Amino acid sequence: KQARDPLVTACSRRNKLGKDSSSCFMDMPSKLLETKCFTLKIKCISETGWFDNSVILGDIASAGGPAGDQYAIPWPPFGQLHEQNAGGVSSLIEAETASGTIRVLFDSGWGVSWMKKRFEEEGIDILLSRREVDFVVLSHEHMDHFWGIVAVLELYPSVSIYVPEGFHEQGLRLLKESGHTGQLITIPMNQPPLVLFPGCALKCFSVQPLLGVRFENVLYFNVQQKGICMVTGCGHPGVLKLLDYARETFVDGERIYALYGGLHLSAFGDWDAGRDEIVQNLKTYRLSKIGCNHCTGIIGVEKMLAAGLNVMKGSGKKGSTTELYVGNGDVFEV
Repeated sequence: KQARDPLVTACSRRNKLGKDSSSCFMDMPSKLLETKCFTLKIKCISETGWFDNSVILGDIASAGGPAGDQYAIPWPPFGQLHEQNAGGVSSLIEAETASGTIRVLFDSGWGVSWMKKRFEEEGIDILLSRREVDFVVLSHEHMDHFWGIVAVLELYPSVSIYVPEGFHEQGLRLLKESGHTGQLITIPMNQPPLVLFPGCALKCFSVQPLLGVRFENVLYFNVQQKGICMVTGCGHPGVLKLLDYARETFVDGERIYALYGGLHLSAFGDWDAGRDEIVQNLKTYRLSKIGCNHCTGIIGVEKMLAAGLNVMKGSGKKGSTTELYVGNGDVFEV
């Protein structure tokens, strides 16, 4: 299969009006995603960013705490510190559109050996080697969402990759040294969402700095007869803020149907009254489906279930953290 150039996909309609690709972020209509996907399917390849909380917390503390720099910690692939603790976060998104199936690899995990294993178990390695993944979207630069890109580029070095603003020199060097030969498209934070294809938009948000990372990409889909589906890597900007953005920005934004991904409620098992308030506020969106995992935290899911939210459970197999998550190998359909 001839892989589509995602920049051309996003901009070709506007180019016919005589504008170059750099203008794709500009002069957008007041409401986006009027054209919709027919269906949306998300396969969780891996939600286990790491396997032992105490180990990763110790590594972070020894490097100066959350305000430190992740690149200063000799984690793989830059070093061998606690290599067996490196898991990763990655999902395959398949959208049915008028022009056919579009496949997006959302995040690329961390530990190369773990990600190779999960890619093989879920058939992602075949899709990549056949160039049947249209492009990669990296939600943010944290190690467990990005550093496994080595395993992706071994199979598909020319794949186009979307990254948020603010990527560090070390991250850009990792892409280059891993053999990336495709397009690298940066999403600026201060620009409107980029429509990647009909029914799908990508938006970059600023986040409170954590291990040196300051920006995060979020995907929004408009699905026929359903409404908006928001897909996050970690949701560092705050899940309520991201949902409100959808309400204000997209056609059918008042009808947010589904939410998938990490919600960063209780990554390490902590909880407080402020997070109780977030869960209660989530009820006001009347979400039909929530598929959460990774940094949402087990206590976060338990609180959402107790509040009556429509959380979809998973199988708990293939190394997943819990059956309360849409976990490794599980599929979330919209």
